[in-house]
Amino acid sequence: MKRYLYIVDNSGHTPSDRPKLLRELRSVLPVLNVRVASEHIELVLGDVDPEWGKERIETTLGSVRYIIDITNEERIGSGDIARFVQLFNEERFWEAHAELEPLWRKSRDGRLQGLIILAAAYVKLQEGAADKFVFLASEALKLLEGGRAIGCINIDALRESVERSLETRRPFKIICEHATLEPK
Repeated sequence: MKRYLYIVDNSGHTPSDRPKLLRELRSVLPVLNVRVASEHIELVLGDVDPEWGKERIETTLGSVRYIIDITNEERIGSGDIARFVQLFNEERFWEAHAELEPLWRKSRDGRLQGLIILAAAYVKLQEGAADKFVFLASEALKLLEGGRAIGCINIDALRESVERSLETRRPFKIICEHATLEPK
């Protein structure tokens, strides 16, 4: 079954609107999932013509920014940490998580796993599941111990941002520094 991720402009919805959005959208589209970010909404649709889906979404919800074929998830990520940071900072957390999967599979570096779980935590926040967000973000913190940089990410600074985010329940931006230590 083909699956597509649609990135759609957000006209003011919050994660608390997700159940209502799911109901409304499922009445006109084969929606598998909805995630609500600050500036966009992510829709996962199953087995549709991408252009037909785009037309329905634009008449129902808003302008489609991107359509991404996610049928084969293993092929989505390239293992680029800078790309992970870019996607994370755009609140495209599902894609950020997928970006690092190939690199983690090769290295089994716990810090990479921590970054993947961190992105997954914010996916849960976009789905309105604050309790799952807290659990996953806390698990990510455990894996992100050690203080070494990974790619351009200063792990100590990242941990501080995650701890603040656990209090505020809001995403943050990762600052990409010039350090380039590679994962083990």
